[in-house]
Amino acid sequence: MTRSALTVFWLGRVCVLPLLLAGCVTEQPLVIDPPAPYMLLPVDESMSCNAIAGSFRFSVKRAARLEYWLAAGSLAGYDSDRFPLDAPKQLMDERRRLDALTDLQRTKGCTVMEPGPAVAEERERLEESARNSRPQQVLRSKG
Repeated sequence: MTRSALTVFWLGRVCVLPLLLAGCVTEQPLVIDPPAPYMLLPVDESMSCNAIAGSFRFSVKRAARLEYWLAAGSLAGYDSDRFPLDAPKQLMDERRRLDALTDLQRTKGCTVMEPGPAVAEERERLEESARNSRPQQVLRSKG
């Protein structure tokens, strides 16, 4: 190879290299959001053990309802297009709140209630209530 041919060869490689790497580099950096912190409110720190337990039970009911509604499907009277998108995030927020309240119970020396069994028990209660409240279908024959 002559010197000019070698120069063109190297110049060509240098020009092509950025084109080959263009697919590997993105214009926007990938930002990964850390998980949201525990869902404690400023007032939670000053609550008594009974108040924390009441707040815990309220969150258990909300989490159990969200789980039940997600399993049951779309709800009458609810914006059914948004429910499948909003409910999982709300359920995750409620689970975070339950974890935070459990940790708060531990740090304050209260009786600790575990979120998993409490939500499962409340959901079972909801399912039983739904089974009992359904009207019985009566078939009437004409004859």
